[in-house]
Amino acid sequence: MLGAGAAGAALAMSTVGGVAFAADKKPEEGDWANQVTEEISCDILVIGGGLSGVCAAVQAGENGDNVLLIEGQPALGGNGTGVECTNAYGLHPNSADVTLGEMVAFEVKSQAYTINPLLVHDMVGHAADNVQWLIDNGVEYEAIEDLDPAYLEMYKAGRYRAEYSFDFVYKGGAAGVGYFPAMKAKLQEYGVNLRLGTRGRDLVLDDSGNVVGAYATDSYGDTIKINAKAIIIATGGFGEDAERMGKQGVDLTDIRIIGTPGHYGDGVTMAINAGGIEHGAPAFGCTNIIGSAGPWGPIWDKLCWGGPSLWVDIHGERFSDEACSAYTHNMELQNVPVRLNGGTCWTIMDSKILETMLDGDEEAAQLWDEMIEKGDDAYKADTIEELVDIMGVDKDLFLENVKTYNDHAAKGLDADYGKDPQYLMEISTPPFYCGLIRGALEGLYSGGVKTDRQFRVKKPGRDQAFENLFAVGADGGMLYNHVYGLDINGSMSCHGINSARTAANTAHEYLSGK
Repeated sequence: MLGAGAAGAALAMSTVGGVAFAADKKPEEGDWANQVTEEISCDILVIGGGLSGVCAAVQAGENGDNVLLIEGQPALGGNGTGVECTNAYGLHPNSADVTLGEMVAFEVKSQAYTINPLLVHDMVGHAADNVQWLIDNGVEYEAIEDLDPAYLEMYKAGRYRAEYSFDFVYKGGAAGVGYFPAMKAKLQEYGVNLRLGTRGRDLVLDDSGNVVGAYATDSYGDTIKINAKAIIIATGGFGEDAERMGKQGVDLTDIRIIGTPGHYGDGVTMAINAGGIEHGAPAFGCTNIIGSAGPWGPIWDKLCWGGPSLWVDIHGERFSDEACSAYTHNMELQNVPVRLNGGTCWTIMDSKILETMLDGDEEAAQLWDEMIEKGDDAYKADTIEELVDIMGVDKDLFLENVKTYNDHAAKGLDADYGKDPQYLMEISTPPFYCGLIRGALEGLYSGGVKTDRQFRVKKPGRDQAFENLFAVGADGGMLYNHVYGLDINGSMSCHGINSARTAANTAHEYLSGK
């Protein structure tokens, strides 16, 4: 078996099992005004070419506005390319099964009444019109009758079970196949100017504090001044901004970034520097991982959700009901208690618990054995005491916590955290196992800056907002209070499309003087 301290040092490492974790990628600030090498103008500037930014640019182009879309990466799409579906309540054949009010009430209640019901009402209430608009613009969806029954069943009873699932699935199961090709064609048809490899850096304000443009840098490092009558920010949140994430209690050295690159918080930073209000309750697209196996695979599906295993922090103390995400079917909620207690934890199992969690999955069992052999954040011991040496935790504290947990399991009552008795199993049958749980960050689902109903960036003071500055998608989502809700399936993409179209149409009205 492994000797003393074999895994304790892993907590401080930036790479584990050959997997690189995120480094601080915050862009350097510059005196942009004195570095300008090019100056251009447009009616509407869209900053960010993901699902929301492209949608906003297409809508603005359709409205006849002179649009410039800039994207920091060499290609459009961002995390949006992997989006499977969007909520299509009102178009979906099962829409008559439930009222809009029922969905709004359930979602608001699930967020402890800490979100604005009006925003949820608008998002779902506009879903049919928005999806029909996408279809009219060539976006392709899979026919509902042709969908894999296993996919439909997953949203009824599986890990991702949603209370309300009225989703339309993009052709090929991804927006990269069904959404972006059609929307790119529309960008060209409507004459939208596109600059890739071009990052928004700072907003240009006039003497009265009004937004009149933005500075951007291209792939050559040149600075461009873009004069714009309205700006729509859609940069996908600040998941890779180490400083801002640190303020939220997330240390990126313990996080693996699994989405597309470029979520440095450019848009959020620009809006706040211009006088906008930070949302302050972001929902992170963060889930649990063990070792280099990565998310979404068999190890994630079987061993990262907690359930009957015991979780202890880096000191050796239990801190949560490990089965919390099993009750809600929320893949992000599995990581929330870990994130709130330091960002990493150990999951503890004996042979019976491991067998229960693997549930006959031979692929997961084989991968787990391979991870143990490699020491890939997974370890095996003959005695529970040996696990202490492997993990490097406080021995007395850990053993006392195991004893207490076993007492709870024997009584069928978790007196500390109220875990459902069906998940309480004594840790007593050798061999024993431990795995180091970290977080995998797909991106920021929402929570950059505060916006009004039209997604204009709010200013301090009641009902104060910029007339011509908008934040959409993850940059402006105020739909979730720290945890991404999965109760209305396809809600984040639904919000992204709704916010983008609303912002573009409101900007058009502003330009028209209406």
